[in-house]
Amino acid sequence: MVQKKNKVFDRYYVSFSDKLANLSYNTYKNIRLFFTKFKPLSEDEKYRFDDEDPFIEKQAAKMPEGFNYIENQKDEGYLKLDYIDLYDYLPKEDLESFMKELSDFVSKYNINAFGIHRTKKDLEGIYSLGQYFDGCAFTNISSFTIKDNEHLEKYCTSVSISLRNLSSTFLIVKYRFYIKQEFNDEIEKICKTEFKGYSKITRQFNVPWYNPKKFGRGSYTGNQTRQKKIYELISDLKWCALKELKKTFTIHFWIDNMFPPCFETYSTNIRPNKNRDNLEFWNSVMFDSAADYAPVYNACVCWDYKNSICEGVRLAAFCGGDYSRGEFLPGIVHHDISDTYAVYLTARTLGYVAERDIAGCNRKISRAIKKAKNTSVLKVRVDVERKLYYCYRFISEFTGQTINVGDVKEFRNEFYEKGSVSSRCLGGLAKLIRNSKERVDNVLKLLNDAAEYRSSEANLKLQRTMMFITILSLLVALISIDNSILTSLKTLACNIFEWIINFFKILKSLI
Repeated sequence: MVQKKNKVFDRYYVSFSDKLANLSYNTYKNIRLFFTKFKPLSEDEKYRFDDEDPFIEKQAAKMPEGFNYIENQKDEGYLKLDYIDLYDYLPKEDLESFMKELSDFVSKYNINAFGIHRTKKDLEGIYSLGQYFDGCAFTNISSFTIKDNEHLEKYCTSVSISLRNLSSTFLIVKYRFYIKQEFNDEIEKICKTEFKGYSKITRQFNVPWYNPKKFGRGSYTGNQTRQKKIYELISDLKWCALKELKKTFTIHFWIDNMFPPCFETYSTNIRPNKNRDNLEFWNSVMFDSAADYAPVYNACVCWDYKNSICEGVRLAAFCGGDYSRGEFLPGIVHHDISDTYAVYLTARTLGYVAERDIAGCNRKISRAIKKAKNTSVLKVRVDVERKLYYCYRFISEFTGQTINVGDVKEFRNEFYEKGSVSSRCLGGLAKLIRNSKERVDNVLKLLNDAAEYRSSEANLKLQRTMMFITILSLLVALISIDNSILTSLKTLACNIFEWIINFFKILKSLI
């Protein structure tokens, strides 16, 4: 099970060997500079030892101006994180256990005064979601005020919990955290800071930490520095939020060594334009180039493909608000857009878990197949089936019926003449899951074939042994039968011989 934050959010993680490499490099650099009077620096050494790289971009992009559509005037630009949604899957047979955990959660936290209030009868109605059906259905349970968590309480006001149908035997649990202004103040501070570029030593994968002469130097822009600060700030919030949920709820993705998939919803008044003047700034706040834009929604959806092996799928929406006081569609989309991608996020992450785990099991499978023991193959097969039970069950039953592709038809992407990344990913999810199932099936088939081969081989050996024992028993029986016949013949011969002697004795007495 994943235990450390840096194993999940490892985009900027510095390993222990890298820290040793920095130490050895600084030591080597100081010693080499000390002896420059005896041996001048070469041009290559001058460049490597110069911390002021002339090719580095000096500062990060400035935060652009915003524009207020309602007032029709320029405004100070802002970028605010409104919600963070974490998703988990829930087997429908565990719905009763989840409701018990929910009752424990209610006893710890206060239900929001203006949130959804559920009667006991309402909660009993939620059990209808546990029926085995494959269609769109969802329900909001309630919202709760965060307390007794000094760090999370500082940045979040409350958390809401809702359920959504995922497939015939699985549900989605959505945990939405509402972000405070204090957290957005830190985001604003990072966005307005014009970070300077920097350089640091780098080394190839085959260069050990104790050989600083072969180290190189990498250059990083101020925009990359800002991106790192934003990433670390939001990752810390996500980690703290998950730790709070784990105190009460069973998080199945966590049990699978995977951080739950996440959807981040931002609001901003920094407007897109055809000249792409703001591109550098958006890149500095983790706005990926694979973004979809829907003018009618006044929203962009950003696709992040840089996740680690233990981090679930991440998406982000940047919403610009209503165009006028009498128009409410963009505001509604701002609040509900994450629900459009809930099935995709959960299903895709489950697919990742299945593919990752089957790849991790390949080494065990290979070792077991090479062994001549049937028990080793059977044991590995049981372990693999147990590890992949939920994931394989899901990818076997998922049909895509719970996705409403029509919700993303308004999005467009500059790389496609028709459609968008959203429409292609959501529309092709069922096929993608089927492909994952085929890959897993191929590995499981090899494992099952190996188990059957070992079982047949063991049966053949057993049959040979039984045949040998049968033949041996038959020989012993035949030998025993032969001995009985010989004894009988000897007895019969003796009786006949005695009869003949007696006959002659009687005949002699008569004469």
